[in-house]
Amino acid sequence: MKKLFFIAAVALSMSLVACSGGNKENSASDSSKSTQSVEEIKDGNTFEAKSYTISYPKDWKETFSTDDVLNVKSADEAMTFSINYDAEGPTADQLKDKADFAKRVNTDLYKEVDEPKVIAENFITLRRVTNEGEVELSFTKVLDGTKCIMGAMKSPADKEAEAEKILMSIINSVKLK
Repeated sequence: MKKLFFIAAVALSMSLVACSGGNKENSASDSSKSTQSVEEIKDGNTFEAKSYTISYPKDWKETFSTDDVLNVKSADEAMTFSINYDAEGPTADQLKDKADFAKRVNTDLYKEVDEPKVIAENFITLRRVTNEGEVELSFTKVLDGTKCIMGAMKSPADKEAEAEKILMSIINSVKLK
């Protein structure tokens, strides 16, 4: 029974981990910093999901997809990106509560879990480091009401800065249908 509960808790935390947030006081300054350094994906691949479109770097390869889920991997296979659409996700006002829960649940599962980072009022990330040293940048971005995208960018620690830039570029390419 304990094992079943643990598995359910891990599954729940993974679905909510992207729902990380912070206070709104930092959202304007964090947002302006992130949009200044984000490069647009030019001549990339486009994925037409059922509910959204997204672009990712041209040399990245799709490893899995369904109607509203996409997983891709960098050409050198060092980085992975996953995204999922949820029509019944959190609202922007609910992100802080979800973030507090996700951080608490993930603290015991990861070597390191940072404080959630507010990118914009409707967009947050949570940095985690696995026991193997891989960096995971989970994200949630509310697109409209409860319609949101969530997922993660994973990379080795030495490619974290590059992974974060690519993550921001990919997320900024998302268009709701």
